[in-house]
Amino acid sequence: MLVSVVIPTLNEAESIRRTLAAARDGYRAEQVELIVSDGGSQDGTLGLLPADVAALRSPRGRARQMNAGASAAKGHVLVFCHGDTLLPQGWREAVLDALSDPSVSGGAFQVKLEPAAGILHWTNRLRLPAAWQITMGDQVQFVRRTVFGEIGGFPDIPLMEDIEMSRALHRHGRLVRVPLRVTTSSRRFLERGPWRQWWLSARCLVRYLWFGATPQEIAAVYRSSREEAAS
Repeated sequence: MLVSVVIPTLNEAESIRRTLAAARDGYRAEQVELIVSDGGSQDGTLGLLPADVAALRSPRGRARQMNAGASAAKGHVLVFCHGDTLLPQGWREAVLDALSDPSVSGGAFQVKLEPAAGILHWTNRLRLPAAWQITMGDQVQFVRRTVFGEIGGFPDIPLMEDIEMSRALHRHGRLVRVPLRVTTSSRRFLERGPWRQWWLSARCLVRYLWFGATPQEIAAVYRSSREEAAS
C-alpha cells in the first residue's frame, strides 16, 4: 500500500535533507511517496530536494500547504511531517498497523526533541490532561485518505490546524498514538528558552481550548524566527 508523506516547508534548508532521508530510509518509491509543499522559501529549500521527491508551491500557511500536498498525493494513507522532524525506522509499518483497525480514524507518534538537554525532553512531555484526545503536528499526524476527504482536510486557519484535525478525527473514530518516537527540532526551545517556550505553548493551548482565543490571535504571538524572516 502506498503511503504519502506530505511535508510543508518554509525556509527549511538546514533540515529538509535529513527529514527526507529519514522518511525514505528503507522504503521504495512504490511504498512511500514524498511530497514537499513549499510556502515560499527564500533559502533554497526546493533546490535541495532529491529527484524522487515531488515538489509543489502553495500559498503560505501550514494548513493550506498540507491540503495542497494531500490533493497531489497518490497514497491511500496520508502522513503529515514537519520539515524539521525525523520519522523513526519502521514508521510505515507502525502507521499501517494502527490503521488496520477500522475503528481507528487516525493518529500520531510519540515525540522527542533534538538537540535538547534533559529539561527540554521533560518539558516537551508535559501535556494538559484535558487535551489527552488531542494530537499535535510535531507528533506527525496520519490518516486514511478517505477519512481526510470526509472531514474536509485541515481547516484554513493560520494556526491550530493540527488541534482541529485531531478533534475532527476523534469525532470520526478512535485516535491512537503509536509507540515509536519521531525526533523534532528543539529550535523554538533553544531560541526562546525552554521554560519560556513551554509556558507560551501551554498558554496558547489553554487560551484556544477554553477561553475562545482565535487562531489569528494565537498566531500573532507564536510566530517563529523563520516566519518573521519570510514575512
